[in-house]
Amino acid sequence: MNNKRKIFIGSRKSNLAKQQTTLALNRLHSVGFTDIYEKYIMSLGDKITLKEFKSQGGKGLFTKEIDNLLISKNIDLAVHSAKDIPAFIDNRITIAAFLPREDTRDVLVTKNFNIKNILDIKEKIKFGSSSPRRINYLKKLFSFAKITNIRGNVESRIKKVRDNKIDATLLAYAGIKRLKLKYEDINFIKVPTKIILPAPGQGAIAIMCRKEDKEIINICKKIDHTDTRTTVTAERAFIKKINGDCFTPLSALAKINGNMLEINGGLFSSNGKIFSQATIFSSINRPVTAGEACAKKVLESFKK
Repeated sequence: MNNKRKIFIGSRKSNLAKQQTTLALNRLHSVGFTDIYEKYIMSLGDKITLKEFKSQGGKGLFTKEIDNLLISKNIDLAVHSAKDIPAFIDNRITIAAFLPREDTRDVLVTKNFNIKNILDIKEKIKFGSSSPRRINYLKKLFSFAKITNIRGNVESRIKKVRDNKIDATLLAYAGIKRLKLKYEDINFIKVPTKIILPAPGQGAIAIMCRKEDKEIINICKKIDHTDTRTTVTAERAFIKKINGDCFTPLSALAKINGNMLEINGGLFSSNGKIFSQATIFSSINRPVTAGEACAKKVLESFKK
C-alpha cells in the first residue's frame, strides 16, 4: 500500500468537527499516513434558521455539502458525527471507518448546582432544544417544563444557559468530553441511558469515502473500530426499518456483551403521546437483523 499518497480530508468548521477531524488524523498518522490536508467548510445546516433547517431536510444538511466534495473528488475522506448521517446515503459513497466510540449519554447542562440527577428537577423549568427525541423525552419526564427551540453549536447552546436565556439544555456528552469543556458556573449532569436513550450513532465518529476508491477503503480498514461499527450498524438498521429521519423522535443504543449484541430502541408518536421501547438480543455477527427486529417490535406497539 502506498503510504505516500496525498490525502485530502474534509469536515465542518465547528470546533467539535475540527476536534473530531484531529482524532481521525491521529489515527491515520498512527498507521503511517502523514501526507494529509484538511478542508473545512461552513455547511448549509450551520448557516440557516430553524424553519429553513426543517424545510430543507434537517441534519442531512450538515453532511450533504461535504459528501458532495467527496463525490466530486475534491476530498478523499469526510469526517462526520455518525448521528448526523442520514439513514440512506448516496450510493456512490460509503462509511469506510468508525473511530472508537465515546460516551453515548446525553448530559444536562444547567447553572443549578442543586441538581445532582436529572430526576431531581421538580419545579417549572425552561429547556432549550430542537431535537425531537430530546423534546419528547423531556415532555415525558417533566410535564411542567417549558421547552423552547434553540439551535447552534455546542458552545453557543451552553452560552444560552450561561446568559439565562434558558434554564437548561441537553447535549451529547461525547462533544463535551472531546472539547474538554469546563465552566465554573455550569453544572454538567450525565443522564443515564435508562432514562434517556441517545440518538442512533451518538458518540461515534464516521469516516466516509467514495466506494470506487479502493486504496482509501483499504487505508480506512486499518483504523476501523470493529465494535463501534457493529453497534452503529445495528442502530442505523433500526432507523431504516422505522423509515426515520432527523425529525423522527426515535432513539437507539446497541451494546456488545461478549459474543452477544443488545439493542434498545425507542419511538414516540408524532404527537408525543405514545412511546414504545423494545430490547433485542442477538449474535454480534447479525447487527442489521438485530436493529431491524428491534424496530419491528417497537412498531408493533403502535398497531395495538
